[in-house]
Amino acid sequence: MPFRLLSAESTDLFVGSQEEPHQVLRVTVAAGERESSLELRGAGVRLAGHVMIPPEAGVHEVPLEVWAEPGTTVPCLLTLDGEDLEVEVTAEEPGWTMFMVSHFHYDPVWWNTQAAYTSPWELLSADATTRPLWEGNAFALVEAHIELALRDPDYRFVLAEVDYLKPFFDTHPERRADLKALMAEGRVELVGGTYNEPNTNLTGAETTIRNLVYGIGYQRDILGGDPRTAWQLDVFGHDPQFPGYLAAAGLTASAWARGPFHQWGPISKNFKEAKNDAALMQFPSEFEWIAPSGQGVLTHYMPAHYSAGWWMDSSPSLEDACQAVYDLYRSLKPVAATKNILLPVGTDYTPPNKWVTDIHRTWASRYVWPRFVCAVPRDFLDAVRAGLSSYSPPRRAT
Repeated sequence: MPFRLLSAESTDLFVGSQEEPHQVLRVTVAAGERESSLELRGAGVRLAGHVMIPPEAGVHEVPLEVWAEPGTTVPCLLTLDGEDLEVEVTAEEPGWTMFMVSHFHYDPVWWNTQAAYTSPWELLSADATTRPLWEGNAFALVEAHIELALRDPDYRFVLAEVDYLKPFFDTHPERRADLKALMAEGRVELVGGTYNEPNTNLTGAETTIRNLVYGIGYQRDILGGDPRTAWQLDVFGHDPQFPGYLAAAGLTASAWARGPFHQWGPISKNFKEAKNDAALMQFPSEFEWIAPSGQGVLTHYMPAHYSAGWWMDSSPSLEDACQAVYDLYRSLKPVAATKNILLPVGTDYTPPNKWVTDIHRTWASRYVWPRFVCAVPRDFLDAVRAGLSSYSPPRRAT
C-alpha cells in the first residue's frame, strides 16, 4: 500500500471555542483503501480527540491540544496506517483579531476640479480614460457604501473628508437619516477630524488649526458624528506638533500610511501585492505619537499602506480571497503592538470590496482564532488600548 502521509504543516489557526481553542495542524494525505485512525505523539502536544482520516486524498485540518510555551517548536510523530511522518509543531497564541476597515481615499483637485471629483466624471469625455473602470466619483461612492450597509448588517465602513461629505449631504439631504442610523449602530464612523488630509509640514500652525476646526465642526455639529481619529492616509509629511493639535482638538488617535520608511511602507515588492517586509520596522505599528508640547494621540502606522486589503477584490473565488487576507494577516502580525491588527480595505475612489463581508462570515464559521471581522477604526483602537493596558514588555538582558 502506498505511503499516505505526504506532509504536515503547523499553523496559527484555532478551532473549537474561545474557552477551549485547539490549534490546527494541516495534514496532506494520499488516497488510501479505507478510513484510518490518525495518531500523534509529542511532548506538550496531542490530538484533540479521536481523528479519523477518510480514504480520499486531500488536506485535513486536524485539531490539537497544545500546552507547550508559545513560540516553542515541538518535534512530533504522526502515524497513519502504520506509516510515520516527523513533523514540527510550533505552539501559537490564540486571541488575535484582524479588523477589516472598509474605506475609500479621495484626492480632490489632484487631476481635475473638486466639482469633477464629486460629480459623474464618466460624463467628462476628456478625462474618462484617466481612471480605472472600477473607480467612482465621490457621490457614487458614498451612495454605494451606504447602500451596502443598509442591505448587509455585517458591513462597516468609514467616511472621512469634508470636501466630499459636505457637497454630498448638501445635495442628498435624504441620506442624512441613513447616515445617522448607521452611526448609531456603530456601522459607519466619521473619521479624519479635519477638512481634508493636510500635509502639515508644508503649512503654518493657523492653517492646521483651521483645518481641524472646520473638519470637526462639520462632522460633529452638522452631521452628528463623533470624530476621534485623524485618518491621514495619503499625507506625505507629518509635522511634529500635529499630534498635539489633534489632542487639543479632542481627537484621541491618528492613522496614516506614508511613514518614516518608504512612501509605500516597508515593502520589498510591488505594493499592490502587499508583500511587506516587517523586519524593516523599527517599532510597532501602534505607538503613542507625542508632540513637543507633551500632548499626543495613539497612532497606527499602516505597514502595508492604506490599499493593502483592497486587492483581494480581484480574487477569482471566496477561497482565494480568504487566503489572500490570511497571508496579509501573517505579514502584519509580527509588527503589531497587541493581538489586534488593522487591515484597510480600500484604495483610491473604491466601491465596497466584493468579498469583505463574505470573508467576515466564512472565516468565523471555520475558525475561532484569528478572527477576521468587518469593523471601524474605533473598534480596533479600543481593542489596542485594552491590549496595551495589560501589556508587559519583555525583560531585557543587562
